[in-house]
Amino acid sequence: MLAAVLLVAGLFGTPNPARSAAVNPAATCPAAPAATFSTVARNCPALEVSGRVDATGAALDPAFDTTAEPQELARPIEGGAVLSGYAQDGRKLFALPIAAGGAFHLYVPLGVAAQQELTRMVLVAGQTTAERAATGANEPSAEIISLSDTSVIVAWNAHAYPAIRVAEGAEKAALASGNGTTTYEQLPVETRSRRLFIEFSDGVRSVKQGFSIFGR
Repeated sequence: MLAAVLLVAGLFGTPNPARSAAVNPAATCPAAPAATFSTVARNCPALEVSGRVDATGAALDPAFDTTAEPQELARPIEGGAVLSGYAQDGRKLFALPIAAGGAFHLYVPLGVAAQQELTRMVLVAGQTTAERAATGANEPSAEIISLSDTSVIVAWNAHAYPAIRVAEGAEKAALASGNGTTTYEQLPVETRSRRLFIEFSDGVRSVKQGFSIFGR
């Protein structure tokens, strides 16, 4: 009887009990693509992947780390193609069946730990294969040249970071985005801001940095 009393006191005597991990919204997000899942989270970690796959061939664009609303997350669709992600040691981190019907733009649910391990993506449709691997680049850098009060040129090493997105705030939508292959790729951007945030993709992951525009 005493044990029961102590148990009740323990349950109701603490003014602010710690929230259980089981009801933590972040913990309920799918860690990889799944046909069915349930979450109370407003946003979940995801990998933004675009490309093309059809009878003529396949291609994968550089991917970006992001968050997406649960209803935006991609679910497996049997359609003749499979998008897979791998760690450096060859472990498969996810496999997502998708439709082989042309261009696609997906938010692939992927936990933060898996995002950090991702080094290669492979898209397979029949005998057609496209691959995108991390470049292994170090700290990203860019040069921003002010052309006028309303425009700038962003130059970056696209050999190390094949795609970038430029925004006026860390959480704002991109003003411009560009892909490239050269060590001094240039992207024109219309902005009056004195500071820009650039998100660099190494092919399969991305990182954001802020840059001041000198002369403004």
